[in-house]
Amino acid sequence: MKIKYVVLIGMVFNILLNGCSEYLDEKPEQDLLVPSTLEDVRLLLDNPDVLNRQPVLTLHSGDEFFLGSDVLLNLSASEQGAYLWLKDPFQGERSYDWETCYEQVFYANVALDALYGIEDQETDSFRALKGEALFNRAHAYYHLLQQFAPAYRLEGGNGELLGIVLKDSPDVNEKAVRANLEESYSQVLKDLSESAQLLPDLQLPKTRPGKAAALGMLARVYLAMFDYQKAAESARDALAIYPERLDFKELDTEARNPFIPFGDEVVYYSQLLTVRLVYSSGIYVDSTLIEKYQECDLRLPLYFEEVQENRFQHVGKLTGNVLAFGGISTGELELIAAEAFARIGKEEESREYLNSLLNRRISAEFFEPEKVSGEELLEKILLERRKELVGRGMRWIDLRRLNQYEESKVTLEKMVGGELYILDPDSKKYVFPIPDEEINFTGIEQNER
Repeated sequence: MKIKYVVLIGMVFNILLNGCSEYLDEKPEQDLLVPSTLEDVRLLLDNPDVLNRQPVLTLHSGDEFFLGSDVLLNLSASEQGAYLWLKDPFQGERSYDWETCYEQVFYANVALDALYGIEDQETDSFRALKGEALFNRAHAYYHLLQQFAPAYRLEGGNGELLGIVLKDSPDVNEKAVRANLEESYSQVLKDLSESAQLLPDLQLPKTRPGKAAALGMLARVYLAMFDYQKAAESARDALAIYPERLDFKELDTEARNPFIPFGDEVVYYSQLLTVRLVYSSGIYVDSTLIEKYQECDLRLPLYFEEVQENRFQHVGKLTGNVLAFGGISTGELELIAAEAFARIGKEEESREYLNSLLNRRISAEFFEPEKVSGEELLEKILLERRKELVGRGMRWIDLRRLNQYEESKVTLEKMVGGELYILDPDSKKYVFPIPDEEINFTGIEQNER
């Protein structure tokens, strides 16, 4: 019975999403649709097929992978459009990046609505479930903002830019209105801050967020907002709560995928949506990125496999399989802390986090603690972000942020079929268009591209 109502919630969401009004004339039984107990809410939120997924097309739009025109033709139309930075990247296909995130928002709001109706709200179970729902909603909003809204502006004026549609109820008939960018980020911070107060420090399985995960997400958001003081503090606090560290020196560099699912490196588990780019052959890591790894860097044999001369594929992923990891790892948190502390002038703390990471990534006989400072320290940290977080969808987010610094601007180029495609650092194509079906259905304003 309970499994049926969770399935029906998903079915109802998809029906409403696709505007199939004929299916709404006969309403399903209410008790099959609305959770009413803590057990019901737990069942609703323990749904990794919905809640532990995140957008993937930004992976195509970045500069970590390259492929030939013959391989490109084997990808879906939306994958091709994202890879080539076309004005309409979806090419008539549905945008699962958009739909997945708003399905997560819907699930979170159904859970929160049910929790508001439960009398005993002082139990640990209630607090954990409310914290999870708030985390899931914020996690979805964060990814929507990185793809379907402008980057948060370093120079300000974010209240004048369009953000995303914020929903605080599961009412699908509620009028859709785009909040401004400042309001959108404020909602993400509000949800995550409250979730961090409600959640236990750690939870198992790692598809359930704990306080460490909420603080980790806060660190990500503050980094995107250029609030380096709070980014440093949030990352530091998350690392203090989460005790495990994965030493790459202990892994088998000969294994095709040396990582195990939900391993020590993983604070919170999420994966990118499954598309052909994630698992297809003929898709290679950009050679200029491979060249940035020294031979003593254990990530080189652990992350990549040389399938042809100077052709590397990304095979070692924290998912423990072919799927792309997008969750929160200790390595990412250490690099957030390192960068943020460096930017606020606390270089000793910055080097401590950087060297803690590198000591677990570099062969023991070659590791020497970094002693650099100033711009050299910051450049080293940003390089390590590229090397550590490859294939996780973070590069696109970093480009949007770092392109606002004159010294960090990057122009992307891709050569396909003899034609050169260019993405300028200030291009409006760093914002994906909202799917046409959503524009037609709700009348919300479209992004310029």
